[in-house]
Amino acid sequence: MRALLCVALITATLPAFADNASVYKPRVQANGLKDIKSAGTQHGMLGAAYANTLTTGNEIQAGLLLNGRYFAGDRWYLLGEFQYGEFNSEDLSDGDTLVIEEGEDALRYAFGAGYSVLQGNASTSGQYAVPWSIAAELAVGEQTTGDTSGQYTSLGLSVQFHGPKVWTAVGARQFVISDERLEQVGADRGMQWDISLGMWF
Repeated sequence: MRALLCVALITATLPAFADNASVYKPRVQANGLKDIKSAGTQHGMLGAAYANTLTTGNEIQAGLLLNGRYFAGDRWYLLGEFQYGEFNSEDLSDGDTLVIEEGEDALRYAFGAGYSVLQGNASTSGQYAVPWSIAAELAVGEQTTGDTSGQYTSLGLSVQFHGPKVWTAVGARQFVISDERLEQVGADRGMQWDISLGMWF
């Protein structure tokens, strides 16, 4: 008798379960992205910079700096640079001997890596946020000054602001050049600071 009562109760409630099953039909929401592969990806940055270089025993000289950064991870990136500018506007001598005549040009290229030490977002209005990062950079290359050249090594910091289409950065570094002619006049080391503007690729 009890078994018949249970069967009758289950039979009476089956239509209710069937109705509920037809009402509740969950499905995966795409949120407007039909294909995640179509989302844009930024591989790196290309830019140009105005640079000021100050070497020991020499005046500040301006130059044009072209740079590129390729992302190698969440915080790491590869760095490539090419710079051209005037090296000295006056004669540089070692005592009474003229070593470097005025108006010589300096051309250098360097490759290295950068690591974002700090990352964050800057906002002044509370409505728009601009991502920023402070990165340490190490670069090694070669600089040609007049008729001589030497190995170029630099270590510095770069403060970068990342917009949706463009980016800008301010950098400062110390460098050493293993050029015997520059060593004679003490102009084989110094500092450089630059302002960069570029685009993503």
